[in-house]
Amino acid sequence: MKNELVFKNHCRGFEVAKTLLDEGYVVMLSYEEEFLVLNWKWSTHGADRNDVVFMSVEEHELELDKCGTELLDDIRNDIKSGFYKDLSDI
Repeated sequence: MKNELVFKNHCRGFEVAKTLLDEGYVVMLSYEEEFLVLNWKWSTHGADRNDVVFMSVEEHELELDKCGTELLDDIRNDIKSGFYKDLSDI
């Protein structure tokens, strides 16, 4: 995620997070050693967390693998059914 700030002073980080929330951003706070890390993403619906996705790298990789497997399965089924004659049709 590109939008990231790191704070030594946690209180300042919380103040910035509140300001971003008040301006319609969704924020994520986390710790990295002794620092507070603030990530944010714009929400068109006023800081609605349903507009954004924060997930771990492992979850993201599993989702990508799942999508890739489903896509390959769909292509194989389409080839078997005759929808595609060869790979250049895809």
